[in-house]
Amino acid sequence: MRLFLYGTLMGDAATPMARWLADRVRTAIPAVAPGRMIAIPSSSGWFPAMLPGTGRISGISAEIDLAPGDLARLDRYEGREYRRVAIRVRQRCDYARNTATAQAYLWRATVPDRARTVPGGDFLAWLDQVGAPILASRNGR
Repeated sequence: MRLFLYGTLMGDAATPMARWLADRVRTAIPAVAPGRMIAIPSSSGWFPAMLPGTGRISGISAEIDLAPGDLARLDRYEGREYRRVAIRVRQRCDYARNTATAQAYLWRATVPDRARTVPGGDFLAWLDQVGAPILASRNGR
């Protein structure tokens, strides 16, 4: 399965779920996807949400080996505010740029009033720039 990662599941996020997922990643290629990125605050940190739009979202196109039940675990982690859909991503390789279809978690809930737009669509870079903490776990995971 190919999954477009753009936030708390990316290896550089160093969250518990990112570490869990890292053991299942076969390949990881920098990629961009069309859309708009927002950051949503919670009491213990910020998490990203991908929305439809004309901008670019930076992330990773990851080929992942999942055991039975692993996809359901990812879906529970993301929660009801997200839906997993197939999107086209542009992978950035040293030797070529190509497109691929990947699953991604899109935000489907109402955008909270305190959410912020992430200029440039790179959530982890935005966290570093503003000095904000990442949300380490969601939905008990």
